[in-house]
Amino acid sequence: MIRGIITLVILIFIWSAIFKQTPNFGNYTFSSMLTYLVMVQFLHFATRGNIGRLTADEIKEGKLSIYLLKPISYLKMWFSSFWADRFFEFFIRFLIIFTFLFLLPNYFKLPLPGRFFLFLLFLVISLLFNFLWNIFQATFAFWVTDIHLFTTTLGLTVGFLAGELIPIDVMPDFLKTLSLFLPFQYTLYFPIKIYQGALSGGEIVRGVFVFLSWIAVLYFLMTRLWQRGLRKYEAVGQ
Repeated sequence: MIRGIITLVILIFIWSAIFKQTPNFGNYTFSSMLTYLVMVQFLHFATRGNIGRLTADEIKEGKLSIYLLKPISYLKMWFSSFWADRFFEFFIRFLIIFTFLFLLPNYFKLPLPGRFFLFLLFLVISLLFNFLWNIFQATFAFWVTDIHLFTTTLGLTVGFLAGELIPIDVMPDFLKTLSLFLPFQYTLYFPIKIYQGALSGGEIVRGVFVFLSWIAVLYFLMTRLWQRGLRKYEAVGQ
């Protein structure tokens, strides 16, 4: 969180220098860009997670055997742990929003209640996608000895396509078109646009349909890979 706040402060200085030269950047004012940057740091807990790496390490080290020998569901156990962890961090990161509401009330404001409810609803869907995405990456540990480089590279790519560094609507047209058909913008950029009231009802419905479709596909792939991986699992490491 400290690293995220430092990054946020640096970005605020950079964008304030840019907006001193021009009142608008794309469709953004300094106020709307500041809101976007703050919300990126708030949603970071929903787009990141170490469950994938922890699961991959347990597969690599043979610790998965401990759970397979017990009358519990390994994935359900991690699912419960994931939501407990995210629920706790949600309240911690909510302090970021209230801090900026207090420090910069003229630039950062809460949306209308209806829009805020839609934002929270999409946040829950994003968390579900995040869990499935983490486990999906972890399944490759059944075939590859170490997936850390793979997950780090993929995480940076996904973060960029989600709009973590810059908003997607100021990217080149081909990246904006590509992001419409990928699930990643719906974990970060899309919820922020809902928060800012920049999307129509039709765009929100289309986004929900695309995102839920990706979640269904990801769930199917994850469960199939997990089942095949268990058949290949050799408990090497313990």
